[in-house]
Amino acid sequence: MRLPLALTLVPLAALALACNGDDGGETGMTGASASTSSTGATAGTTDGTTTDASGSESEGTATATAGTTTAGTTAGTTTDATTTASTTDATTDATTDATTASTTAAETDTDTDTGGVNHPPVIESDPTVELALEETLGGDFLPGQLFLASSVTKEIRVYDAMTLGFLESFTHPLFNEAAYNPRGMAFNERGNLVVATFSTFIEFSDYGVVFATYPKKDPEATENVIFDAKGNLYTTTATGGTDRLNQYAAADYAFVQTIAGPPGAGEYTGITFDDQKRLYLASQKDNKIHVAEADAEFTTFKWVKALPGSGPAVRLEGLVFNRTGELIVAQADLLRYDLKTDTIVGSFDVPQDVWPVPVSVDNKGNIFTADFENGNGSLPADIVRFNLVGENPVSVNDPELFGPFGLAISGTVLASDPPVLYEYQVVASDPDGDALTYTLVKGPPGMTLDPQSGLLQWWVTSKELGVHDIVIEVDDGKGGVAQQMFMLEIKAA
Repeated sequence: MRLPLALTLVPLAALALACNGDDGGETGMTGASASTSSTGATAGTTDGTTTDASGSESEGTATATAGTTTAGTTAGTTTDATTTASTTDATTDATTDATTASTTAAETDTDTDTGGVNHPPVIESDPTVELALEETLGGDFLPGQLFLASSVTKEIRVYDAMTLGFLESFTHPLFNEAAYNPRGMAFNERGNLVVATFSTFIEFSDYGVVFATYPKKDPEATENVIFDAKGNLYTTTATGGTDRLNQYAAADYAFVQTIAGPPGAGEYTGITFDDQKRLYLASQKDNKIHVAEADAEFTTFKWVKALPGSGPAVRLEGLVFNRTGELIVAQADLLRYDLKTDTIVGSFDVPQDVWPVPVSVDNKGNIFTADFENGNGSLPADIVRFNLVGENPVSVNDPELFGPFGLAISGTVLASDPPVLYEYQVVASDPDGDALTYTLVKGPPGMTLDPQSGLLQWWVTSKELGVHDIVIEVDDGKGGVAQQMFMLEIKAA
């Protein structure tokens, strides 16, 4: 589902590294640094040896991260951090000495243009160090709940995603218009649940509360529902149907086009997107997962390759990406595809999961599926949860769940969700009025820093969940340098 950016500002002092030298002063991570911290201290020297607050030594250059103090020195300069007994004292001494070392080094450097002393730049801004991909709910759907379409009993059943305990169910008159109805469903950018019936898309903003309804192009059974990064809706028609892959507009779910399938494909089932605008389509007719590349606006699709299925073609069902970037395919078992090599690298399942059909993941990487049992939905279904690598299964059998098709988890960030923009405007000044240049010394792929304005930008998706080290450098062009180092955490709320 499409989720807006939520930023949490955690105080972070600039870790300034000031190094000057038309006369050969040190630059980079081994130079003198000024920083603040509440957890500890490290004193670095230019010979590559780092001494911690307890007096032990380890190889490396002086570094600093959020919550850690690093005091760098020039050759021959020492700090009190190596002899301080307590963490608090070490932090105070290291900070004081590092600032002194920086100031001394800067003031003794000569500005070759003016013949005077050149002073290093000062970074005055603090970055946001935590970015949460949080959901904005359109109604009263609580995050972390599992929604399953029970197509035989004509209802949506809701469970706690962690315990798999049943919570409640709701229905709608249109669920009764055909057999095995409803089927596919997914959460949209409003946080509402879109459910496909035989003739209509129903958008629920609350448990059983209808936000809007939208007619489908033609009344027919829908196997799956998925959204792209722009909010467009896609459906596959049910096996035995018309073999259509339909696209509907994000604004009002009006029909846009039927996407021509690849040669030899048919009996479509699972469908999903990755974060690179690639569409994955499960085809039972040729027992393959076909891959198409979309243009930037998701208007044209080019089929570029196919992954072979493994198992009975009639069992090729749901598709989803796990948190390690593997494609999870439901086909008798749950298969793990490594898309760097386009090969199956493993499989997992539990004995009671006879015919897994829908499959999805939550923000923690847990993988969920539900069992169609004997293939016609006449037996009570099992619900199974695995961890992100398919281990530690937890399962329940719900005596009221029959013929599960659609599966969706509220509050989940999926690989196909649109990227959100992280921005940090670096603010720095130079005591001498020198023009400043900004450089991204270290950062994740795709992050950019404008060298003139100091604007740091990064488009973030669920693929970037985790902690990322970032180092920014500001240079006055005359030997004065300042660095800021911090860790940015991308997380799902």
